[in-house]
Amino acid sequence: MKSSRAIKKGEEGENLIAEILDKDTSYHRLINNLVLLGDNGVSHQIDHILIRENGVFVIETKNYYGLISGKEEDSFRTRSYFVKGKVKKATFHNPLKQNQSHIRAIKKIIGKDYPIYCFVVFVQNNSASLDLFNACDARNLIQRINLLTSEKELSKSEIETINELLLAKEAYLNTESHVNNIKNAEKSRKAAQKEIRTAIEKKICPKCGSSLVLSNNELKCVKCSYKNKF
Repeated sequence: MKSSRAIKKGEEGENLIAEILDKDTSYHRLINNLVLLGDNGVSHQIDHILIRENGVFVIETKNYYGLISGKEEDSFRTRSYFVKGKVKKATFHNPLKQNQSHIRAIKKIIGKDYPIYCFVVFVQNNSASLDLFNACDARNLIQRINLLTSEKELSKSEIETINELLLAKEAYLNTESHVNNIKNAEKSRKAAQKEIRTAIEKKICPKCGSSLVLSNNELKCVKCSYKNKF
Protein backbone atom coordinates (compact mmCIF):
# COMPACT_ATOMS: atom_id res chain seq x y z
CA MET A 1 0.00 0.00 0.00
CA LYS A 2 1.34 3.44 -0.90
CA SER A 3 1.96 5.92 1.91
CA SER A 4 -0.34 8.94 2.20
CA ARG A 5 2.59 11.13 1.16
CA ALA A 6 3.17 9.09 -2.01
CA ILE A 7 -0.55 9.16 -2.84
CA LYS A 8 -0.66 12.95 -2.36
CA LYS A 9 2.43 13.42 -4.52
CA GLY A 10 0.92 11.24 -7.24
CA GLU A 11 -2.34 13.18 -7.16
CA GLU A 12 -0.48 16.49 -7.41
CA GLY A 13 1.32 15.22 -10.50
CA GLU A 14 -1.89 13.97 -12.10
CA ASN A 15 -3.62 17.31 -11.45
CA LEU A 16 -0.77 19.18 -13.13
CA ILE A 17 -0.88 16.95 -16.22
CA ALA A 18 -4.68 17.23 -16.35
CA GLU A 19 -4.31 21.03 -16.48
CA ILE A 20 -1.76 20.78 -19.30
CA LEU A 21 -3.95 18.42 -21.34
CA ASP A 22 -7.09 20.48 -20.84
CA LYS A 23 -5.33 23.47 -22.45
CA ASP A 24 -5.02 21.51 -25.69
CA THR A 25 -6.37 23.86 -28.35
CA SER A 26 -7.66 21.09 -30.63
CA TYR A 27 -11.20 19.74 -30.36
CA HIS A 28 -10.89 17.07 -27.67
CA ARG A 29 -12.38 15.25 -24.73
CA LEU A 30 -10.33 14.52 -21.63
CA ILE A 31 -11.07 11.83 -19.04
CA ASN A 32 -9.02 11.84 -15.84
CA ASN A 33 -8.61 9.05 -13.28
CA LEU A 34 -10.87 6.55 -15.01
CA VAL A 35 -11.28 3.12 -13.41
CA LEU A 36 -12.35 0.25 -15.68
CA LEU A 37 -13.02 -3.38 -14.83
CA GLY A 38 -11.63 -5.97 -17.23
CA ASP A 39 -13.37 -9.22 -18.18
CA ASN A 40 -11.35 -11.01 -15.48
CA GLY A 41 -12.50 -8.55 -12.81
CA VAL A 42 -9.12 -6.82 -12.57
CA SER A 43 -9.41 -3.05 -12.25
CA HIS A 44 -7.47 -0.59 -14.41
CA GLN A 45 -6.90 2.88 -12.98
CA ILE A 46 -6.03 5.11 -15.93
CA ASP A 47 -4.59 8.53 -15.16
CA HIS A 48 -5.62 10.34 -18.36
CA ILE A 49 -7.31 9.57 -21.67
CA LEU A 50 -7.10 12.35 -24.26
CA ILE A 51 -9.39 11.86 -27.26
CA ARG A 52 -8.67 14.11 -30.24
CA GLU A 53 -8.65 14.01 -34.03
CA ASN A 54 -5.29 12.21 -34.33
CA GLY A 55 -6.17 9.42 -31.89
CA VAL A 56 -6.82 8.22 -28.37
CA PHE A 57 -3.93 8.92 -26.01
CA VAL A 58 -3.65 6.78 -22.88
CA ILE A 59 -1.34 8.60 -20.50
CA GLU A 60 0.31 7.41 -17.30
CA THR A 61 1.72 10.12 -15.01
CA LYS A 62 4.80 9.64 -12.82
CA ASN A 63 5.86 12.24 -10.28
CA TYR A 64 9.27 10.81 -9.35
CA TYR A 65 12.41 12.74 -8.48
CA GLY A 66 15.86 11.65 -9.61
CA LEU A 67 17.37 10.32 -12.82
CA ILE A 68 15.07 7.83 -14.55
CA SER A 69 16.74 5.00 -16.49
CA GLY A 70 15.71 1.80 -18.25
CA LYS A 71 14.86 0.28 -21.62
CA GLU A 72 11.44 0.00 -23.24
CA GLU A 73 11.39 -3.80 -22.88
CA ASP A 74 12.48 -3.83 -19.21
CA SER A 75 9.95 -4.96 -16.63
CA PHE A 76 11.28 -2.38 -14.17
CA ARG A 77 12.71 1.13 -14.33
CA THR A 78 15.30 2.62 -11.99
CA ARG A 79 15.46 6.07 -10.48
CA SER A 80 18.64 7.39 -8.90
CA TYR A 81 18.58 10.23 -6.38
CA PHE A 82 20.67 11.80 -3.62
CA VAL A 83 19.98 11.40 0.10
CA LYS A 84 22.43 13.17 2.42
CA GLY A 85 25.10 13.22 -0.27
CA LYS A 86 24.76 9.53 -1.17
CA VAL A 87 23.26 8.07 -4.33
CA LYS A 88 20.21 5.92 -3.68
CA LYS A 89 18.44 3.74 -6.23
CA ALA A 90 14.86 2.48 -6.35
CA THR A 91 12.99 0.43 -8.94
CA PHE A 92 9.41 0.70 -10.12
CA HIS A 93 7.29 -1.22 -12.60
CA ASN A 94 7.77 -0.13 -16.20
CA PRO A 95 4.78 2.20 -16.76
CA LEU A 96 4.82 1.55 -20.52
CA LYS A 97 4.09 -2.12 -19.88
CA GLN A 98 1.51 -1.14 -17.24
CA ASN A 99 -0.20 1.12 -19.76
CA GLN A 100 -0.47 -1.67 -22.35
CA SER A 101 -2.96 -3.52 -20.14
CA HIS A 102 -4.98 -0.29 -19.92
CA ILE A 103 -5.00 -0.01 -23.71
CA ARG A 104 -6.27 -3.58 -24.09
CA ALA A 105 -9.15 -2.79 -21.72
CA ILE A 106 -9.99 0.37 -23.69
CA LYS A 107 -9.92 -1.43 -27.05
CA LYS A 108 -12.49 -3.95 -25.83
CA ILE A 109 -14.83 -1.10 -24.90
CA ILE A 110 -14.56 1.19 -27.92
CA GLY A 111 -14.58 -1.70 -30.37
CA LYS A 112 -13.47 -0.15 -33.65
CA ASP A 113 -9.83 -0.06 -34.74
CA TYR A 114 -9.19 3.52 -33.64
CA PRO A 115 -5.58 4.75 -33.36
CA ILE A 116 -4.56 4.40 -29.70
CA TYR A 117 -1.23 5.61 -28.34
CA CYS A 118 0.57 4.84 -25.10
CA PHE A 119 2.37 7.67 -23.30
CA VAL A 120 4.16 8.02 -19.98
CA VAL A 121 4.80 11.56 -18.77
CA PHE A 122 7.27 12.53 -16.04
CA VAL A 123 6.15 15.55 -14.04
CA GLN A 124 9.68 16.41 -12.84
CA ASN A 125 10.94 16.69 -16.44
CA ASN A 126 13.59 13.99 -15.85
CA SER A 127 12.98 11.51 -18.67
CA ALA A 128 15.80 12.58 -21.03
CA SER A 129 17.99 9.51 -20.35
CA LEU A 130 15.18 7.17 -21.50
CA ASP A 131 15.38 8.45 -25.09
CA LEU A 132 11.88 7.20 -25.94
CA PHE A 133 9.33 9.16 -27.94
CA ASN A 134 6.39 8.01 -25.81
CA ALA A 135 8.12 8.57 -22.44
CA CYS A 136 8.51 12.32 -22.13
CA ASP A 137 8.70 15.32 -19.85
CA ALA A 138 5.56 17.22 -18.88
CA ARG A 139 6.79 20.30 -20.75
CA ASN A 140 6.99 18.31 -24.02
CA LEU A 141 3.78 16.28 -23.78
CA ILE A 142 1.45 18.29 -26.04
CA GLN A 143 4.24 18.81 -28.59
CA ARG A 144 4.82 15.03 -28.79
CA ILE A 145 1.09 14.35 -29.12
CA ASN A 146 0.80 16.90 -31.95
CA LEU A 147 3.59 15.18 -33.89
CA LEU A 148 1.65 11.93 -34.22
CA THR A 149 -0.53 11.46 -37.28
CA SER A 150 -2.79 8.64 -38.37
CA GLU A 151 -4.30 7.63 -41.70
CA LYS A 152 -7.77 8.06 -40.27
CA GLU A 153 -8.59 11.19 -38.30
CA LEU A 154 -11.38 11.03 -35.76
CA SER A 155 -14.43 13.16 -36.43
CA LYS A 156 -16.06 15.21 -33.67
CA SER A 157 -18.86 12.64 -33.61
CA GLU A 158 -16.36 9.79 -33.12
CA ILE A 159 -14.58 11.71 -30.37
CA GLU A 160 -17.88 12.14 -28.53
CA THR A 161 -18.83 8.48 -29.05
CA ILE A 162 -15.53 7.17 -27.66
CA ASN A 163 -15.82 9.52 -24.68
CA GLU A 164 -19.36 8.32 -23.92
CA LEU A 165 -18.48 4.62 -24.29
CA LEU A 166 -15.60 4.91 -21.82
CA LEU A 167 -17.53 6.96 -19.25
CA ALA A 168 -20.41 4.47 -19.43
CA LYS A 169 -18.02 1.72 -18.28
CA GLU A 170 -16.55 3.67 -15.37
CA ALA A 171 -16.24 1.60 -12.19
CA TYR A 172 -16.47 3.41 -8.89
CA LEU A 173 -13.66 2.03 -6.73
CA ASN A 174 -11.69 3.98 -4.17
CA THR A 175 -7.88 3.80 -4.17
CA GLU A 176 -7.75 1.15 -1.43
CA SER A 177 -10.23 -1.12 -3.26
CA HIS A 178 -8.31 -0.72 -6.51
CA VAL A 179 -4.98 -1.59 -4.83
CA ASN A 180 -6.52 -4.64 -3.11
CA ASN A 181 -8.02 -5.71 -6.43
CA ILE A 182 -4.58 -5.58 -8.09
CA LYS A 183 -2.96 -7.47 -5.20
CA ASN A 184 -5.57 -10.23 -5.35
CA ALA A 185 -5.18 -10.49 -9.13
CA GLU A 186 -1.40 -10.82 -8.73
CA LYS A 187 -1.85 -13.57 -6.13
CA SER A 188 -4.21 -15.43 -8.48
CA ARG A 189 -1.76 -15.05 -11.36
CA LYS A 190 1.13 -16.43 -9.30
CA ALA A 191 -1.01 -19.33 -8.04
CA ALA A 192 -1.99 -20.18 -11.63
CA GLN A 193 1.65 -20.07 -12.73
CA LYS A 194 2.60 -22.39 -9.86
CA GLU A 195 -0.10 -24.87 -10.90
CA ILE A 196 1.23 -24.83 -14.47
CA ARG A 197 4.82 -25.43 -13.31
CA THR A 198 3.71 -28.28 -11.05
CA ALA A 199 1.74 -29.90 -13.87
CA ILE A 200 4.70 -29.65 -16.26
CA GLU A 201 7.05 -31.17 -13.67
CA LYS A 202 4.66 -34.14 -13.44
CA LYS A 203 4.48 -34.22 -17.27
CA ILE A 204 0.78 -33.43 -17.23
CA CYS A 205 -0.62 -31.01 -19.79
CA PRO A 206 -1.83 -27.87 -17.97
CA LYS A 207 -4.26 -27.21 -20.80
CA CYS A 208 -6.20 -30.49 -21.10
CA GLY A 209 -4.76 -32.80 -18.40
CA SER A 210 -3.32 -35.40 -20.80
CA SER A 211 0.25 -36.68 -20.75
CA LEU A 212 3.26 -34.69 -21.94
CA VAL A 213 6.01 -36.43 -23.91
CA LEU A 214 9.51 -35.20 -24.71
CA SER A 215 10.16 -34.63 -28.42
CA ASN A 216 12.92 -32.51 -30.01
CA ASN A 217 13.70 -30.76 -26.71
CA GLU A 218 10.04 -29.88 -26.20
CA LEU A 219 7.36 -31.29 -23.96
CA LYS A 220 4.32 -31.88 -26.14
CA CYS A 221 0.81 -32.92 -25.21
CA VAL A 222 -0.33 -36.22 -26.69
CA LYS A 223 -3.84 -34.86 -27.17
CA CYS A 224 -3.96 -31.09 -27.65
CA SER A 225 -1.61 -28.49 -29.19
CA TYR A 226 0.14 -27.53 -25.94
CA LYS A 227 3.95 -27.59 -25.95
CA ASN A 228 6.71 -26.25 -23.73
CA LYS A 229 10.43 -25.96 -24.40
CA PHE A 230 12.30 -28.37 -22.13
